[in-house]
Amino acid sequence: MAQTSVDNKTTLETALEASFRGRSSVNEAQAAAFDRFEKSRFPNRRVEGWKWSDFATRLRNFSPASEPSALTTIEPSRFASLNPLEFRLCDGRIELPQEDMPEGLRYGILDAVATIAELENNPIANLNVAMTRKALGIEIGEGVDFKRPILIRHINSGSGFAFAQTMMRISVNAKVQIIETYEGEATGLYSHLFHLVVRDGASFNRAMMQDTSQEATIHAICAAKIEGDAAFNQSALSTGGQLCRHETHVHFWSPNSRAKINSASLLSGDRHADFTSETRHLAPDCETTQLHKGVARDRARNVFQGKFFVKREAQKTDAKMTANALLLSDTAEANHKPELEIYADDVECAHGSTVGALDQDALFYLRQRGLSEEEARALLVDAFVGEVIGDIDHEQIREIFETQVQNWLAQS
Repeated sequence: MAQTSVDNKTTLETALEASFRGRSSVNEAQAAAFDRFEKSRFPNRRVEGWKWSDFATRLRNFSPASEPSALTTIEPSRFASLNPLEFRLCDGRIELPQEDMPEGLRYGILDAVATIAELENNPIANLNVAMTRKALGIEIGEGVDFKRPILIRHINSGSGFAFAQTMMRISVNAKVQIIETYEGEATGLYSHLFHLVVRDGASFNRAMMQDTSQEATIHAICAAKIEGDAAFNQSALSTGGQLCRHETHVHFWSPNSRAKINSASLLSGDRHADFTSETRHLAPDCETTQLHKGVARDRARNVFQGKFFVKREAQKTDAKMTANALLLSDTAEANHKPELEIYADDVECAHGSTVGALDQDALFYLRQRGLSEEEARALLVDAFVGEVIGDIDHEQIREIFETQVQNWLAQS
């Protein structure tokens, strides 16, 4: 056991405290956030909502490097052919684009967000608020349809810990396409908090791809406040890591808005991916559709947790959630927890969940038509995940996601 103090703190917790206490200045909100983290510590399987993603056990014997690693060479992104406006968060360090600022867009480095009230019960969100000093800030101007994709690359290489934040505002009637990638061979802990506001009539599209080393430990939150007649669309694909959790929190504050929250996991070896979400309907006449597809082989674990909360005032809510898992070996796992908490009486809300293996009749049918067993299995897995990937509106982004699926299948 890697414990270094009389109060039973782990090596990592001791290092985090030393880093926090050693800072020259800390504001009140950050001090309060660190205090909340110290009281809760890293969540474990006995904490509701974390029983399948036990960060405490994963990090118990983790000893962070004394010095952060230095990234020397950064390969071009797989999305480079789209000519995106590229931002990099390298081991938590923000790198802005090396070009003139495009019209209709403002960005810069800001003080990190002090707190997010809705996340004060989330231990790792509290740690992020306490530890992050600066944030990437991006604002899309009013009425701007920003055609060029914005790429945010999280590139991590070290064995220590790193924290980062992004704050974004999509102004009234604006539109934007975000691509967010998690990359690198890091074996440490990385935490990112993405806080955004989607104003009246605006449209926010996010494509997230996480493809890191098997040893990565990632906790990422996307927290969105949605105003009236606005749209939030998300498609996410993860190949997991030692422990990777991607959280999405969508809050509808005004009527007539909609969200599409799609995700897929492709997991092998001992990889673990957790997609957890909470959608809060606080205003009437809003719509949410959510679809998760998880594929796991070997000893991998796919986790999905989704919750719809509907306040009494949120009449005419339409919310549907589906989670399906495909297990390709007897030792793979899938854990699903869909939830509905509804206080309104004029709503249409539903959820469904399935876990199963490949359809043997379908396999037999494809084998009878000349495909090898490997080809038939790959075709069925591709079709299973394709429902999520095919829902990406941007054609070139969709093609790159499809290539990632094909690459994963080719490794089997």
